[in-house]
Amino acid sequence: MPRFRNAVGPEVRVLRIKRGWTQDELAARLVLAGLENADRVWVAKVESQIRSVFDFELAVIATVLGVTAHEMLPRGKELKRDLPALQKGER
Repeated sequence: MPRFRNAVGPEVRVLRIKRGWTQDELAARLVLAGLENADRVWVAKVESQIRSVFDFELAVIATVLGVTAHEMLPRGKELKRDLPALQKGER
C-alpha cells in the first residue's frame, strides 16, 4: 500500500492543469521562486502524494499557482475522509 505523504498533491495537479502548465513548466516556476530542488519528478511525486511537502514549500507552491496555502488544503468531507489515512501515512 503506498504511503499517503501529503494532502495537497491533487490540488496542485488541478491548479497546474487549469493554468495549462506541464509539470516541467511548474517546476521551472518553482525554481525561479526559490525551490532549487524542484524538477518534473519532484512535481510528479508531490501531485501523486508520494513526497511530503514542507510548510515553506507549500507557501511557495501556492504563491506560484496564485492561491493561498489555505485554499490548497482539503476541507469538510474531504478532510474527514482523508484524515485517518493522513495520520497513519496510508492510503
